[in-house]
Amino acid sequence: MAAVPSPADTRKLLLACQRGEPNAWDRFVRQYSKLVYSVANRYRLPEADIEDIHQSVFLAAIKHLEQLRQSDRVVAWLVTTTHRECWRVGRREQRTLDLEGDFADVDEPVSSVIADQEERQLVREEFTSLSQRCQQLLTRLFEPGAGNRPDYQRLATQLNMAIGSIGPTRARCLGKLAELLRARGMERIPDAREFD
Repeated sequence: MAAVPSPADTRKLLLACQRGEPNAWDRFVRQYSKLVYSVANRYRLPEADIEDIHQSVFLAAIKHLEQLRQSDRVVAWLVTTTHRECWRVGRREQRTLDLEGDFADVDEPVSSVIADQEERQLVREEFTSLSQRCQQLLTRLFEPGAGNRPDYQRLATQLNMAIGSIGPTRARCLGKLAELLRARGMERIPDAREFD
């Protein structure tokens, strides 16, 4: 995986693109393609739409190349432009395909999306403050594929726990996580029932 360029390197690359230097644009696209794809993939759109979004974002970047002078804002500009393009495609697809909620809320303000991401990051950070036992239990209970009713017998064997202690331990671990999140200023703490 390529290293993220420094602002100075990005500035040089932008200037090379603006001057039309050979291969500069190809380097710019290579440098930021993974970023654009990673944002677009979150919308679970068909691959053909994601390819179109990728092309549209970089076409917009070419058109706005003169305005991309602040090298430290290139990533934010690409992310925002990719989100907007995904929302546009999502709206179009919803009108024509009558899909059942597979898209992110295309009318959700960017600030709401950012707040949601910040909350998720806060949960991830505080999760690592829990005991190793709590981390293992919660990870196994809520991992993808665990379903609505995890196999407690398998969990008890894997974690060397009595089956009867899984529920109370789960409640204590979620309670501790809620306490840590409140201490960090999170206003809405998910109720443990939301994890069922």
